[in-house]
Amino acid sequence: MATFVCRVQFLDDTDPFNSTNFPEPTRPPQYTFREDIPLINQIAGVHRLLKAPHKLDDCALQLSQNGSYLDLESTLAEQRDELEGFQEGGRGKKHSIILRTQLSVRVHACIGE
Repeated sequence: MATFVCRVQFLDDTDPFNSTNFPEPTRPPQYTFREDIPLINQIAGVHRLLKAPHKLDDCALQLSQNGSYLDLESTLAEQRDELEGFQEGGRGKKHSIILRTQLSVRVHACIGE
């Protein structure tokens, strides 16, 4: 069973007109992802660990080092290219996977749908 351990944070962008640009918590916990299970089946664990304010169905996972969104329907093993360079974190910077609101949900909130 292959696992991927990394820091996790959330960005409170539930209100697109009143959001911070700083991921929380400032001391992120570690989360162990299974590489062989689709992320959609693991996101609830991240949400619960972070006590995030988001609606679970509206959540997305974004890589902090390059802003790429992970495909929730796929496994981490299937997205190996997206994770390239993630764990190196040059100059002592440790990267995180950030739980945030899906882009489409934020757009709909902005246009009032």
